[in-house]
Amino acid sequence: MADDARVPARPHGEVDPRDLRVSDAEREHVAGLLNKALARGLIDVDGFADRLGTAMGARTRGELNAVVVDLPGVVVRIDPNGRGG
Repeated sequence: MADDARVPARPHGEVDPRDLRVSDAEREHVAGLLNKALARGLIDVDGFADRLGTAMGARTRGELNAVVVDLPGVVVRIDPNGRGG
């Protein structure tokens, strides 16, 4: 079975939201969330530095969300215009 056979079919032209490109504003929003997580003791300084570097280099929502997905109480909101909020 080919790898692509396991991926659910999407209507032609539909893009997975995780593949959408992120803006500088979205990266900055996630940096703020990471600062809050550090202040709350959810991550240590080394974890903060690693995640921040990943966030600042993220190109897609999937890459960006990966740095906060395991942090309880941290929500990434994206408004209809694609900006973090």
